[in-house]
Amino acid sequence: MNKIFPSMYSKPENGQIVALIPCWIWVFVLFPMFMPFLGAGLWEQWELSVWLEVGYHVVNGVAMFLIMRAYLKDEWFMLTTDVRYHLKHIALTVGLIAGAELIWLGALHVCGFNVAYMLDFLPLAEMTVSHTPLFLIELQPVFGTIALSVFAPFSICLLFYCLGFAPACNKNPWIAYPCVAAVTLIPCIIDILWRGNAIFMLSGYLIRLPIHLLACWSYQKTNNVWTPIFSLAITNLITSILLHIFMLG
Repeated sequence: MNKIFPSMYSKPENGQIVALIPCWIWVFVLFPMFMPFLGAGLWEQWELSVWLEVGYHVVNGVAMFLIMRAYLKDEWFMLTTDVRYHLKHIALTVGLIAGAELIWLGALHVCGFNVAYMLDFLPLAEMTVSHTPLFLIELQPVFGTIALSVFAPFSICLLFYCLGFAPACNKNPWIAYPCVAAVTLIPCIIDILWRGNAIFMLSGYLIRLPIHLLACWSYQKTNNVWTPIFSLAITNLITSILLHIFMLG
């Protein structure tokens, strides 16, 4: 069992973890709250308002990278000491995510959930502000895919996994997974309080949860945050392409 869930030692320093707390307030409360004012008069003009969503993911990703660059630099050095090992686990994680999502969607469909409705929340994003991820790549296939595949993985891994998973996993791995499940639920609750539509938002949470859990497992397995970052980047890229081909035409 220790080979599958080994002891985890990688985590940001305490000061870096504390620095993520105001980032949470900015990314999940203040930024979304001011977006309607930034996009006043644009919300019904989808071709224009989509750039607000693209900008949201880009700004978040760049900001998280800069704030956590010291930790990312140390983790990158560790990755370069055994590139093949990390590449193997990145590929494994992407494969596990694909398989788990197919099984999970099938189970939800059997239980009566509207799976097509839930697919609006793929690819994975830190939060939906003006456009769901699926609608984003429908309106902007290239720039939407870049925003979700290059920038969103940094926001997701640094805000959720570095704050909610890594510190707990260093102490007790079995607490860490419920912790990340709870942490990733918070933006969903904020969104419900802000805009309502609880069933829609909770459906999005359900479809994303297996991806979060498996990405965190890759973090634990390799002791390196770059593994989930690359895993989510590849997953989002593949998901964007497939959804655009099969659902959007």
